[in-house]
Amino acid sequence: MKGWSKAVGAGLGYVVGGPIGAVLGYMAGRKFGPKIKAQEGHLLIANLLGFTTLLLKANSTPSLEERREIVLFLSKLFKFDREDEELADELLQRLLEVDLDVNAMARTFNKHSDPQMRKRLLETLATLSLLVNGPLERGQLALLDEFAESLNLTPAQWRTIKSRYRGPSPQLDTPFCYAILGLFPESSEEEIRAAYRRLAKKYHPDRFALQDQSVQRRHAERMTLINASYETIRTDRGL
Repeated sequence: MKGWSKAVGAGLGYVVGGPIGAVLGYMAGRKFGPKIKAQEGHLLIANLLGFTTLLLKANSTPSLEERREIVLFLSKLFKFDREDEELADELLQRLLEVDLDVNAMARTFNKHSDPQMRKRLLETLATLSLLVNGPLERGQLALLDEFAESLNLTPAQWRTIKSRYRGPSPQLDTPFCYAILGLFPESSEEEIRAAYRRLAKKYHPDRFALQDQSVQRRHAERMTLINASYETIRTDRGL
């Protein structure tokens, strides 16, 4: 969603409210002017970054590489331009420095969103958790359970999402699969194959044979996610 950064100057901080809105308001006053109107997608992105900081904090202090991975994933998913990426990265960094209340965030977001947008927010958060933390296990699931409840998803809705995201080969929606491979849905078949080859080489087990088991396991989990994403795209395109 190109132009998201401009929406910060269009009053998005006021709409989001709470600590996220305060940080957005500070950044808007310092960097941006009111050039476009805030849209529903901008609201989704801002809250997505807020909830993502809670996922990161629950695990450990995120590395610069992890933060960059998240921004790149969102950039592909929402088609950021360079200014949008810079804003998302700075917002994520600043939100990691403040205390966020999941229920307060959810109350504001629920007021300005519909059930489909809230479901999409949770699906995106589950995908980000897979990307950064690996398979959804007890700790990650407990936090996502809390998110689902605060976003007013029904137990049946959350069970359906969990059934697709858990297990050795998660079933992600196609747009998420493209973003995981660093691609857009309009990418060519050659670009898809090239991206897969590049990532397969990057995460090949032989590269980490001398690392400790936790590093080997983490990269093997990433390769599983990459394989699942690639197969979903291949099936979707009939490759």
